[in-house]
Amino acid sequence: MKKKWLSAAAAALLATGLLSGCGDGSANDAASPKQAGGASPSATAPAVKEPVSIKFLGWEKASVYQPAIDAFQQANPDIKVDYVPLVENDSNETIKKIDLMYASDDDFDVFTLNSAPAFAQRAASGMLEPMDGYLAKEGVKYEDEYKAEQQKLDGKRYSLPGKFGPWMILLNKELLDAANLEVPKSWTWDEFRDYAKKLTKGEGASKTYGAHFHEWKDYFLLKLYSASTDQGIMKDDGQTLNADNPLMKQSLELRYEMEKTDKSATPYQDVITQKIPYRNQFFQQKAAMLPTGPWMVAEAGGTDKIPATFVSAFAPWPTNAAGDDVYSFGGADPLVISSHSKHKEESYRFLRYLSTEGMALTHQFSAWKKADINQEVDRIVSATQSPDKIDKASLINVLSVTKLPIPPITVSYAGDLEKAYIAEADTYMLGNNDIDKTMASIKASLQKIIDANK
Repeated sequence: MKKKWLSAAAAALLATGLLSGCGDGSANDAASPKQAGGASPSATAPAVKEPVSIKFLGWEKASVYQPAIDAFQQANPDIKVDYVPLVENDSNETIKKIDLMYASDDDFDVFTLNSAPAFAQRAASGMLEPMDGYLAKEGVKYEDEYKAEQQKLDGKRYSLPGKFGPWMILLNKELLDAANLEVPKSWTWDEFRDYAKKLTKGEGASKTYGAHFHEWKDYFLLKLYSASTDQGIMKDDGQTLNADNPLMKQSLELRYEMEKTDKSATPYQDVITQKIPYRNQFFQQKAAMLPTGPWMVAEAGGTDKIPATFVSAFAPWPTNAAGDDVYSFGGADPLVISSHSKHKEESYRFLRYLSTEGMALTHQFSAWKKADINQEVDRIVSATQSPDKIDKASLINVLSVTKLPIPPITVSYAGDLEKAYIAEADTYMLGNNDIDKTMASIKASLQKIIDANK
């Protein structure tokens, strides 16, 4: 089977205004991305009698994207955007539905993806429309517009950056205050573990754990995500398994010891058998700390389903040693055009707007270089149900000190590697293998997948 590779250029650092925002909501507050003629995309719409309709698929609730859609449509009356959330707040199930719709040749135009493996598989299958020609026609250089590089396939660009940001630690500030613990501005995994012990209270159904780890592969790569390179299951070169990296073994051991020895983390068996929602575990105060991604910033201010009842603060991703630069896992969700779309030019125009000034209207962080971090934080926090429940200063610190690594080369079968890795980690966490046997099994089973795809 021919191996298909994805390549990426260097991502900009978060430390100098990595995450960004646009003014106060007006489409004219910040500089607009320019097209070839010197005008912004929102100002160059050709006049037509009937607007072209494009369908946008995702998992965020409609209220997230509608303000951006409304602003785009007002400036581009020749295009109508219909947003359809397929499975609200469930990106993986949404992407499965998108795959089925594509296979059935259902009518849709643009959608968003949630990970490098998700992108790799669909780019390699021919599901995505290349964007190089559209950018060239507009006269735009990607690196001049965006601070987060996106992956490529065979040198071609298939996506623009959507919501953006680093992983961080979400904290229940009231529980920290009660334990006389400060919100860390930088810290190590040893200090994170110590915090978790001190924050663990009670027994049985009323117990509050110091930390909660979800079932995703990210929670078996904790210390790897603190590295400046080779953060994943594969090394950055996309050719070599990363299982010999001592941080992979240490990541598994950290989670195991916090659960089994310290009893400061939610038991993995409970997480998978009870299908514990990580949001509930944190917001119902059953866990005081949650490693998570930037999408949880707005949710910390409360939602219709889960109101905010305490102040949430944010800490940077822990480092592996004191004095290390703060690195974290992160990037921007790929915004893509279906190769089956009948309205590719209009789809591109919408995604250019959404990936630039439009992203601020969704109250999510953007990868647009012209946006402003402080304005974006203000905007996101003020739009929540309970802005007073978000410790804004700690959030700005996280966004200011965190760096992202160079995006890795990702293979199209990365999803298969993730599934195999989680399966091996599962046997370790459930006590069916010790760590050395687990690492040996990881090397053997994942190498088979790599060899089968050479």
